[in-house]
Amino acid sequence: MRSACRTDGAFDHAAIAVRDRIDEAARAFARLGFTLTPRGHHTLGSINHLIVLQTTYVELIGFPAGRTDVRAELRDAPIGLNGLVFASENAHATHGRAQQRGAPLQPVQEFSRPVELDDGAHDARFRTVRTVPGASPAGRVYFCEHLTPELVWRMPWQWHANASLELTGVTAHVRDLAAEAALYRSLLGDAPVALRGTALQVDAPPVRIRIEASDAPPAMDGIAIRVADLGATERVLRDAQVRFERAAGGLDVDPSEAFGVAIRFHG
Repeated sequence: MRSACRTDGAFDHAAIAVRDRIDEAARAFARLGFTLTPRGHHTLGSINHLIVLQTTYVELIGFPAGRTDVRAELRDAPIGLNGLVFASENAHATHGRAQQRGAPLQPVQEFSRPVELDDGAHDARFRTVRTVPGASPAGRVYFCEHLTPELVWRMPWQWHANASLELTGVTAHVRDLAAEAALYRSLLGDAPVALRGTALQVDAPPVRIRIEASDAPPAMDGIAIRVADLGATERVLRDAQVRFERAAGGLDVDPSEAFGVAIRFHG
């Protein structure tokens, strides 16, 4: 098992909101060649599957069909990439530092979900530092402290037929780039955040976030994933008849194949 880097401000995971279509989402991402964890049931009422990578992961998160009383931020979110989550070594300390910088935060939240392993049932436990609703018009931005990382980063879940290794990039767009820069600086400090022309760059190793200025409705657009063997990735996609295009140094999966998320696989 390769354990995750828990350094504050490192990238932890990207969340894809799938609402009450979790079964369909699981099939879609398995078709892309990803190994998914067994379904998780949070004490908050949400449900999920993870695509676990070397130090990061992608989360498919939704809620049971017929339930309209759980997690308004998921119930009301559009389907697609909806959460960028940074690592925290200590959620309470992270909250204090970000609050001093003026970050718009909710109180620290703690929750769990059961995990079944060969030796029995365990509780994967987490603490999160969430921004207030609407802090970023593009989607949710927050921190996560893993109290039991050994129940997330497990070797059988880190092997993927499409040869995926690690998240490396995220793209998004907003109308007010200065306001978005101010939000990220309040969360992460000044050093990782840079305005470069008509784009905002946020460095959260191993991921670089690029947020473009746009008149279109704000949204998180896509993710980039480094793979061990791009040829193996292409074979998996072709065998599954997934729509994709070759691009310089990578393969671009059509967003329609991944719940509206543009995925670039690269070497």
